Formats: sequence, C-alpha cells, structure tokens
Amino acid sequence: MSLVSWTFFILISIFCCRSQAEDAISCQHDKLQISMFIQPTGNAPKAQRGTDVTLSCVVASLPESFTLQWEREGAPTSNTTLFLNNTAYIILHSVDQQSQGTYTCKLKQNGKEQMCGNQTVSVSEYTYSKKTFTLYRETSNSSDLALICKSEKFYGRIRWQLNHPELIMITAEKGKNTTVNGPIEPGKRTSRSYHGQELIFHVSPVRFNYSGAYTCVADNQTNYSIVRLHTVRVSAEPPGAFRNQSVVLTCEVSEGADRVTLAWLRMEGNRAVWVKQDALTGSKRTLSVTLKSLSEGQLLWQCALFNDSTLRALAPIKLRLLSTFTETPPSGDGVVEGSSLRAVIIAACAVAACVVILLGALLFYFRRKSAAGSPPRTGIKADPGLSDPALTYVNRGGGHVAMAKAEEEEEELHYATVTVLEVCDGAGGNPRKNVRTSYFRFYNWRISILTGDAWKSNLY
Repeated sequence: MSLVSWTFFILISIFCCRSQAEDAISCQHDKLQISMFIQPTGNAPKAQRGTDVTLSCVVASLPESFTLQWEREGAPTSNTTLFLNNTAYIILHSVDQQSQGTYTCKLKQNGKEQMCGNQTVSVSEYTYSKKTFTLYRETSNSSDLALICKSEKFYGRIRWQLNHPELIMITAEKGKNTTVNGPIEPGKRTSRSYHGQELIFHVSPVRFNYSGAYTCVADNQTNYSIVRLHTVRVSAEPPGAFRNQSVVLTCEVSEGADRVTLAWLRMEGNRAVWVKQDALTGSKRTLSVTLKSLSEGQLLWQCALFNDSTLRALAPIKLRLLSTFTETPPSGDGVVEGSSLRAVIIAACAVAACVVILLGALLFYFRRKSAAGSPPRTGIKADPGLSDPALTYVNRGGGHVAMAKAEEEEEELHYATVTVLEVCDGAGGNPRKNVRTSYFRFYNWRISILTGDAWKSNLY
C-alpha cells in the first residue's frame, strides 16, 4: 500500500473515532433523572453484598415512538426491568462483585439514541456487621435468594439460622465442609466449605412460607448480620378462563411488611399500565382486581411492591385463555357453551347408551331365568271333549289351557328395535352422529339381541 493510501486510511479512522466521541458527548444527561436506591449503611457509599439495588430513570414525557431502557455496558439487562409512567426501573437482586459496573439508561426513538444517563454501582467486599436489611422476593420457580455473610475477621464457627421459630439451616467450621440441616433445600450457589470468612446459603426457589428473619451467627454468640425476608405471591381464580369470562387476580404479601404499597399492572408489550393500587395497613395483606371479561390483551400481569415509593419486587403472572368450540360467550347462568357443552353432550349420550344396554341385559337375564324355571310345554294336543274351533288348547302343568289363536301367535314371535344416537368427534374436531339400531326378538318369553346382518339371517 502506498504512502498516500496509508495517510488517507489514517485520516478516515481519526474522523470516524472523533465522530463517535462527539455522538457520545452529545448525549443529554441532564434531561434524564437517574437515581439509585441502596439500603442505608451509614456513611458507606456502597451496597452491601447480598442486598438489593433499585435503579430508576425518569423522563418528563415519552411519546409512543420512544423507548426507555436500561443497559449494562452496551448489553440489555435482565427481565427485572419495568417500564411504568415514563420511568424505567431495574432491580438488582443479591448483588455481589459481579453486579458492579456502569448502568446506562437510554432514551431511543425508532432505535436511535436520543438521550442517556449513567449510574455506577459499587458493592462492598464484606458484609457490614450488626446491620439489619430487608429484602422482598416473589414466590415462583424462578425466584432465588442469596444469604451472604462475609466478615473481615476470621471466625472458627458460623451458621445461618431462621428465627420465629429458631431453625438452624446451615453450619460450618473453619477448614471443614458445611452441614445443611434443612428443611429448606440449598441452592447451587450454597457454600460447600468454609475457610473462616464467607458463608453463603442459596435458596431457590423461594416459597411463600420462607419469610422471616435470617441471622448470621459467628462463634455461636455474635449476631453478625440479619436479613428480614418478605415474600409476595400472586394467584388467579380461575387460573384458566374462556373468552369474556371473569377472572379475579390476588396479590398477597407475607406478615410483618410495613409501609408497603401493592399495585396491579397490565403488561402491554414492554410497557406496564397502572390498573389498581393500595397501601397496606394493619392486618390487610392482599390486593385483588377483577377482570370482568378476559381477552387476548389481558393475559400478562405483574404485581409490583413499593416500599417508601421505591420499587422492591415484581411478581408476574400469565393467565391462560381456554379455547372454545364455538365463539358464543358463556351465558350468565353459568352454562358454558363450546368445549364444555360438547363434553356434557358426549357424556350424556354415553351414559344413555350404557343404561339401555344394561336394561336390555337385565331383561334378558330375568326372562331367561323365568323361562328356565317354568314347566316345559308339551305342545298342542286335541282333546275330543274340547271342540271349540276358535280356540286352541295348550297342555301346561298336566292340564289343558284354552288360548285364542291370535294370542298364541303373539306369544310365539315378537320383534322390537332400540335406536341409540351417539355423538362422536369426527375429523377436525367436528361432531359426527352415529346411529346404531339394536333389534330385539321375543320368542317364548326369551330375548335374542341381533344387529346388522345377523338380524337378517335370523328372519328365516
């Protein structure tokens, strides 16, 4: 490559880097309000290991074509980000050294950055001694909690215990493996050994009854650190509903949480719409909202927990919209048309068919038993003393019984039919009617059940 080419390449590179630097400088930090919540630790500017950090970014107005989101070193953050009322929140759970770094809030229009703001997160290397911290966790299969106790000095023994009632969960001695006592199963990040300073008890998933005060006790006497855990759970009744059917959503927080506000949020894409909120006081620990008519746009919800106006926990729930056989909505008297109605019809037809078959079998059994117990017929014999031409005489039980010829013929042969209508699922889930006819032949008070060609062959 010639000298002129090299010179041209270097000038182009310098121009591009300078343009990128100017674009970065032009980011208007002053129009975004960035704030970080860390639990108070005196004069310490860092968040304690194992606690939660909430970052918020507020913009004055946000048109539809704009988006507001948090990123960490150019990469999108996890799904704990919430976008609500021109504010983007992010909750960092159980922070440690890997949580440290620069977090950037970016305002974009059609993918192009318009404004940005930065927030640096720093985490202490050690656990602050004799401090009490409050954490909130949703109860789900994906939630977790890391109880971290790391001291500056060495301790020979250490343990994590749960008070109310007191329960020792994990114990350790210096230079030995840890001992888990249960009943809470340890997560994958739980310490396997103890070297005198750090003991971690990882809980995953978090259950609703795991709330309480968790204490790190050193040398069996020093309460080194205390974590108060409050749990949040959400439920839907019914969990699955038909279109236009009502659903009740309930959000509940465990006992002991004070100055807490619950809010139900409906998710519309990456945005949340405020539906209902209430500050919990006294013994009240739940917030419910009734959806009068469930639709496709009402399946994703979140219960948000605020403490002193700071977002501390999110509990998501996804409703299930049941498919229907017809588009007719459920009637007000509780009769549901569609899949449930079809199931009822099929079940009723099956029951009716079973009843008919059972009655036929019982009738056949009793008639056959009755015929077997009756005296055998010896046939018709003429009696010289009985000469009425309109009558025939049947020898039964050693005597002659007069019987009209028409009655005898009716006794000799009778036929009846029973038709059963079955509703079955055809191709594509469409109902198909099958008609099955059973023929009953009564002869000498016995029943022969014939179907199809067998009926035809027995006529002769």
